[in-house]
Amino acid sequence: FFNDHMRRFWEQEAPEVHLSRSRPYHKNDNPFVEQRNADPVRAYLGYDRLDTVEQTQDVNDLYDLMWLYHNFFQPVMRVAEKTIVSEPGQRTRIRRRYDDVRTPFDRLCAVQAFSPERLAQLTALREQTNPRQLLAQIEAQLEYIFSLPCAEPGETQDVYGTLSHIADPRPGGTSAR
Repeated sequence: FFNDHMRRFWEQEAPEVHLSRSRPYHKNDNPFVEQRNADPVRAYLGYDRLDTVEQTQDVNDLYDLMWLYHNFFQPVMRVAEKTIVSEPGQRTRIRRRYDDVRTPFDRLCAVQAFSPERLAQLTALREQTNPRQLLAQIEAQLEYIFSLPCAEPGETQDVYGTLSHIADPRPGGTSAR
């Protein structure tokens, strides 16, 4: 549904742009990105409805903390090669070979994806961040989010409109309550 509207919009706005990924009926076209997008969010927040402005602001603060933890300290295995093994008299199976386990930050450093200035900034941020304290902050933020009241039935809040006009008054934009 959403892809059809986006495709139609971009065909009108920029007809020279062509669809290169996300083919119809191939929901796993970009598994490396998609496997990391929903997992952490659902693992931490579950499927509960968070529908107030305050909840949304605090979830955004949680994302800032999760970004640090998952990109700097959480190692990831990637499939390097898939081989179809077919032996007579046995079922066909797929043998997967994985590359070295590294964090997303280490993977980007290995391919030199950063300018030297940005690499120095991110390396300094990683070195000054304590993973245990960061996890404690994430847990405290989650407890705070779940302690917030949800919107009353029938009450609506303009989360998008409110958040687009509010500057976060907290230093650094994150809070660990």
